[in-house]
Amino acid sequence: MKINIFLEDFKKKKGFKPTLKVLSEITGTSASALSNRIFNDGNIKQIEQERIEDFYGIDVTGNNDCIPLTYRPDVYLSAGYGVEVLDEHKEIMMIDSRLLISDHGNKINPKNCEIVRVSGNSMSPEYKHGDRVIIDKGDVELLDGHIFAFRYKECCYVKELNLLGDRIKCISLNKEYDPFYIEKGEQFTVLGRIIPRVRL
Repeated sequence: MKINIFLEDFKKKKGFKPTLKVLSEITGTSASALSNRIFNDGNIKQIEQERIEDFYGIDVTGNNDCIPLTYRPDVYLSAGYGVEVLDEHKEIMMIDSRLLISDHGNKINPKNCEIVRVSGNSMSPEYKHGDRVIIDKGDVELLDGHIFAFRYKECCYVKELNLLGDRIKCISLNKEYDPFYIEKGEQFTVLGRIIPRVRL
């Protein structure tokens, strides 16, 4: 669970947020490590969550609206030069439904969503190697400057896409990687848009 979501839920139930010093003492985690995760919208560890809930005698997450999403642990979206899909085994992963929100504040249908992993660092700092991301398969209309998952020549990618007439420019956020182009008529399928700012 995201640490910032946990702290917001805590505040709703208790009316305040514990200071970093207090959180550090309760969890046994350094204040600098907690601060770094809060700043980078990282996750709270299960043991940390349990220690905080035990200390204050509350169940912070018990009423969260968790929903099941299909998770494909063996499917990677290449942030580099392509990853061939060999196995599409699927599992179920529970996530907080509040993560399924579009840029415009609209709810995204969970039936259209799947979780996969990112391979490589060409999309860093937004998405790093090993990050799990959510694909909204109901959003396949290409828009300039948005990040999409797609298949190209039997490989899966995650890139920012720009439309250039009959060509599509595929851009890495890591400027050490050059863009590449997909020409009209080439084997190309949009899998869906990556839900922004969500890393699991």
